[in-house]
Amino acid sequence: MRALGAGEVRGGVLVLAAADHPVAGLGVSAFPSSVTRDVALAAVAGESAGALAARGAGLGVVVVDAGVAGGPVPGALDARPAAARGDLVSGDALAAADVDRLLEAGVAVGRDAAASGLVVLGEVGIGNTTVAAALAAALLGLGPHDAVGLGVGADAGTLERKRAVVARALERVGDVSSRSARQLLGALGGGEVALLTGVVLGAARAGAPVVLDGLAASVPALLAVREEPAVQAHLVAGQRSREVAHAAVLRELGLEPVLALRLRAGEGVGGSLAASLVLQALRVRQALAVTRESR
Repeated sequence: MRALGAGEVRGGVLVLAAADHPVAGLGVSAFPSSVTRDVALAAVAGESAGALAARGAGLGVVVVDAGVAGGPVPGALDARPAAARGDLVSGDALAAADVDRLLEAGVAVGRDAAASGLVVLGEVGIGNTTVAAALAAALLGLGPHDAVGLGVGADAGTLERKRAVVARALERVGDVSSRSARQLLGALGGGEVALLTGVVLGAARAGAPVVLDGLAASVPALLAVREEPAVQAHLVAGQRSREVAHAAVLRELGLEPVLALRLRAGEGVGGSLAASLVLQALRVRQALAVTRESR
């Protein structure tokens, strides 16, 4: 899976990308958009669920502001889009220039993170399960009922609004069969999804294993594979979440999840837990090799 031998991978980094989404204004989430900033600030302070899970797994944490409302997040890497964004239904999510900038920034982050070993993907963004469902539906030819899940804390009314939003977004963009991954990111994506797509590309080019998390942190891997098919060999499915489209995304990538805890946590929690198991397995393998050599 990478140039390094198994015994050489002893740690890693959780890359946590954060962004807000105008689609949240359409009633697709149980939480206000301000929660994105709150979680990003907690992650920088090492106090968010994702940061705590990463620390427990022996991972470092890099927080990237890929478009959090209210100004740059102190202590986070700045990869904020320059232009205003649409809500998927009435307009494209990102300008083409911002997609390119976010991908480029992500490639640099992924390349740097690869030097530490495993690269674990994490995200935070109120409304991003709707974004991820729309992208999964477009990429895999799924209908809204097969792509849209509840998300965290949502109810039946929220679910119906999410399905309606995804249906209208897919109708707006029309036939996507000839669209590139970059074009789909512009039409239906979001800042953290574009940033993490670049992270996957950069880490894979540097030879690092990339551990995925839930749906919103697995769709970037699918987009990256569409850009560069060789990326697939570097991917590890950390978990399978409760989101409806997640299993379909993992099947398309040809991956079996390390964990199937059906988490809705996001933030790289499941990916970090899986990374802990991967690192423990590698330490066991390394210790066995040393034992056998000494006999």
